Amino acid sequence: MEQLAAFMLLVGCSPDAATCTEIPVPTPIYQSAEACQRDLPLQMRLSSTFDAKVVGTCQSVDAALLDGSATVDWTITRAGTLQVAVTPESNLVASR
Repeated sequence: MEQLAAFMLLVGCSPDAATCTEIPVPTPIYQSAEACQRDLPLQMRLSSTFDAKVVGTCQSVDAALLDGSATVDWTITRAGTLQVAVTPESNLVASR
């Protein structure tokens, strides 16, 4: 059975969402999506940013993924929501 964890991602944007950047959070990794979701509103309020709009999400991931490398891609939709995709990076080893 796989164990799930979650990470928090906050993004600050200009009023028209044309320019957005990631905002560091003090606790990016959580033991569960529920714990992350509980902390999300507080972290969005406490984010020290001057951006007009702050959006955030909690993304569930396999806990084993946290020990390896992954690529996190995010985008802001036209509706103003944050979408996240996590892709594990494979370490290919060639041998003869």
